[in-house]
Amino acid sequence: MKVLLVDDSKLIRSMVTNMLQDIGHEVEHAEDGQIAFDKLSGGQAFELILLDWNMPNVTGPELLKMLGDNGLIKCPIVMMTTESAEEKITTCLELGASEYVIKPFTPEILQEKIDMASGF
Repeated sequence: MKVLLVDDSKLIRSMVTNMLQDIGHEVEHAEDGQIAFDKLSGGQAFELILLDWNMPNVTGPELLKMLGDNGLIKCPIVMMTTESAEEKITTCLELGASEYVIKPFTPEILQEKIDMASGF
């Protein structure tokens, strides 16, 4: 599966990339929501987006809104964050996220959320 990993933390990108590659996924990165939006609005296609909440420039929820407003939600989006308040989870799901995973997480939890988001 081709995955766009959107997170401003180089350490998180590295750790999650290793998890994803170990379970057979191809990973591309974006360091913030604006870079991700540029990739997606430029026509790059992905089968899954893993999206951090707190980032500079454009946050995860702001990116969800931008993608939805422009008809660019074309694959499942899993929010990855330390934000665990129910109203924040609800907001992201209403904006178009498919699933939500709380950091830190194990490879097994990540795969479970990917499967849930992808309908497996």
